[in-house]
Amino acid sequence: MKKKFVLTLALVLMVAASLMAATPIEVSGTFKTGYKFAFNPNAVTQVEDDTEAKIATTVAFTGDFWKVTLNDGEDVLFNSEYKIDAKADIYLDKALAAEGMDMGDIALTLHVGTGVGASAPTVLADKNEFRKKDASKLEMKTPGDNFGITLGYSTLFKVYASVDPTNTAAMPIVAGVTLDPIEGVTATVGFTNDYTAASNNGIVVSAKADVAKLVDLDFALAVTGELIYDLDASKSVITADAATTIEGIGLWVAYFKNAANVNALAAKASYETKVEDITVSASFKAVMTDLSNISGTDSYTIGAGAKYAMGGVNYALDAEYVVGGAFSLSPSLSIAF
Repeated sequence: MKKKFVLTLALVLMVAASLMAATPIEVSGTFKTGYKFAFNPNAVTQVEDDTEAKIATTVAFTGDFWKVTLNDGEDVLFNSEYKIDAKADIYLDKALAAEGMDMGDIALTLHVGTGVGASAPTVLADKNEFRKKDASKLEMKTPGDNFGITLGYSTLFKVYASVDPTNTAAMPIVAGVTLDPIEGVTATVGFTNDYTAASNNGIVVSAKADVAKLVDLDFALAVTGELIYDLDASKSVITADAATTIEGIGLWVAYFKNAANVNALAAKASYETKVEDITVSASFKAVMTDLSNISGTDSYTIGAGAKYAMGGVNYALDAEYVVGGAFSLSPSLSIAF
């Protein structure tokens, strides 16, 4: 381990120790280790290590009017020197209220430091991660020394804006609003002037409907959708999905159209139940990455798994077979903290 990392870690521990008595510390995450054995009839057997310590939510120091977060939501690998990012969320509404100003239902938060969000809000579920893999999310192309502001009013709406004031030439910004017009429905609208490599203007509109809540169903059913539009290039990216769970059976279907007008579709069915103290599951997923050429771009995956918890440790064995391709086994263990 390099000296720089040791000194940085020691400094963080010293600060944590000095603040522990007066400042609550939130720590949560997971540790996971395991291997993936891939058996491919057309190639040699591959073995991959899958070890990580993941800060799943936050490591944070929290005061009455602020929260300082370290490496929020990031993975920390065993064998790498890792920088310590720090972000502060300052609750201006609480501070102003303590100074005697009545804020009513207004919530106002200032975000400063490293890792301030540079994306517009969205409620897309992205079940097959079509949009994530396509990297078409509406966000600032060149986020740098950003600061952000969140303004909310009761449960009616929330506005988020982020800007990099050090980039005086382009002054990249991202902004968005989240609305809850009726119970069970959430919608967002966002904009950035720094979208794609050409620094184009882009907008995003997304919506989520909890259908089960809207029509009083006795099973879960939710639908989400998102439209991203590059205003300068006149290109759009559309993603939509629907998901339900009925007595242990999960079903979802996802649709995606990229900026090049290629349409894709995916669907998955799964089942999970407990046998004694062991959780067993099975699934089948079909993906067609180009609906104009289904026979050349389709893939089918069969999965099965078993999980068992003992002594605070979760043990798992997952198997996956890509029809016409590789079969893999992935034993692992994880600890949540």
